[in-house]
Amino acid sequence: MPYPPKTGVGGIPRILTALIGKLDAYLEDPADCLPSLNVANGKPRQQRRDRRFACVQLLRAHIKYLDLPSLRVGIPQGDGNFMSVTLRFLARQAGIGLRRAERAMRDLQSAGLVRSQQRCELDEAGHYRGLASLRQLPPALFGAFGLAKWLKHERSKAILRRYRAAAAAAKEGRREREAAQGALFLESMRHQLERGRKATPKSGHANASHLDIARSTDPLLDDQVRRRIGALKLQHPDWNREACYEHAYRELTPSARHKPFTTPPPV
Repeated sequence: MPYPPKTGVGGIPRILTALIGKLDAYLEDPADCLPSLNVANGKPRQQRRDRRFACVQLLRAHIKYLDLPSLRVGIPQGDGNFMSVTLRFLARQAGIGLRRAERAMRDLQSAGLVRSQQRCELDEAGHYRGLASLRQLPPALFGAFGLAKWLKHERSKAILRRYRAAAAAAKEGRREREAAQGALFLESMRHQLERGRKATPKSGHANASHLDIARSTDPLLDDQVRRRIGALKLQHPDWNREACYEHAYRELTPSARHKPFTTPPPV
């Protein structure tokens, strides 16, 4: 292949590298390895070597971009979507021309080694535009080279990794939302307290302790309070600003835990 897959850390899984290497056996004895591909041209004689080479190279390009959990050919995206690749792209990866790749693709589909589904979309002008086909490799391809058990093991691990990554992304998203909500809530409360401080003398203000808290310059404490406020607001949507802020501050500041509530949370 003109663009061999990356191996090792950050590369494709070892099972895919092993399958790419085992395809050499088809070039030597096509009837023994993949008999369905050997007779895909509909003729009784053995498939010509140049045609075998094109099929093997194109199949290797499919394996290079194979997604183990779904066995689809393409590139998984960070947002959970999946980008299919075109035949022109696969032909370039395989190092063969487009016409030759089209003939090889017909052979692979006839042999049951590649499942393909064409797609299109309607543009703004009302015309249909072709998209990259959805391609998938069957598990039997791995079984034909004695890799069925290994494939089952690797797919289970890949699916588990994907679930864990999705759960971690969802958790991080919740933390970001809580922090953002807390930041907005804290800024709003500071604005209101500052406005109240200007309107009322500090010595006679009923919530003087709140004003001292609002003027806190500890960035770590502010960040913790923002996160906690967001969580409290989600748990207790009926609480007002003062109750959420004071409750969060009392939880995170040991010196304030034994002071009486100036704004008790609603029951």
